[in-house]
Parts: sequence; C-alpha cells; structure tokens
Amino acid sequence: MCLRIQDGFRRVGVFFASMSLVEVVDDLLTLEELAAHEDDPDRRRSLEVVRGHLAERDRGAKVSEVAKVLGLSQPTVRAWIESGLLEPIARTTPVRVDVLSLADVKRALDLIRRHKNDKRLLADVMRLVRDRAALAGEDVHAGLEDLAAGRTVPLGDDLLAEIAAVEARGKRRSRSS
Repeated sequence: MCLRIQDGFRRVGVFFASMSLVEVVDDLLTLEELAAHEDDPDRRRSLEVVRGHLAERDRGAKVSEVAKVLGLSQPTVRAWIESGLLEPIARTTPVRVDVLSLADVKRALDLIRRHKNDKRLLADVMRLVRDRAALAGEDVHAGLEDLAAGRTVPLGDDLLAEIAAVEARGKRRSRSS
C-alpha cells in the first residue's frame, strides 16, 4: 500500500505501508461479519468480492506466521494442514497457508477459546470443520447433483448390512456416554 502525504498541493513524501498478517486476517473477519449482517444482496456480494480481493493480494502465510496468529505451535499448524483444517497454497515452498482458510480457522478457534470450559464444544467444532471440508469435495458435489436429478442406484444387501452395523455401534456408544 502506498500512502502519499500531502501538504496542500505540495507532495511531502511517499511512504510504503504494509498490512501485517494479523491486520489482514482481522479485516477478512470484519468483512465477513459485515456481509453476514447486510440485508441488501448487492452490497453483501460487494463485501464478499472485496474480501476475496483482499485475500488474493496476500501470497499466503508461512507456517510460523500462522502459528503466531493462532497461538499454536508450528507442528500443530503442520498437522492441521495435513488434516485439511488449514488450506495450503499449491506449489509453494516453504508451505504457505491460504489467508481465507486462516481467517476461518481463527474465527472458529477464537470461539472455542471463549467457550473453553465447554468440553464437548471442541469435539463438535472439529467434527463440523471436518464435515465442511468433506462436503466441499467435487465428488460430493457431483453426487448431490445426481441425487437431485434422480440418478440413484439401490443399495445392495452388503452396504445395507454395513450401514446397520455402523448405526448399531453408534447407538451403543451413545448409551454408554
């Protein structure tokens, strides 16, 4: 970002200012919140576009930067990248994390930390983040399109038995909790 400091018509100087990663992530979260509370669909779309442009300007965050922003260790950040909680930017060395992904995880992690005494919340949030990542896959999208179009195949007896066994295990666990 280039800031021009002017005194009347005379240019006093040009200073280059860059936003820190924390500022970028905070701005992404603010734009997301503003868009979520905006009633006008055109303004909401504009806020979402601006959010995307802000995220695209950044080349991604280094693992060490992500660790500082999230208050985690670098090995934990790497584990979260491998598990799909944080989205890496393809073909970057060293590994860099997409800032939109970082903002999403930071929002969830901040919420968890505000409710840190609720022991079930962490497990629920981790399942939710994992499920969202699973639903974002192209194969899932294609399967849902097939279902909506009525292109279905009846389940065989082997799959029905497997589903029944999984459901039975789940019921046994829920009774023991």
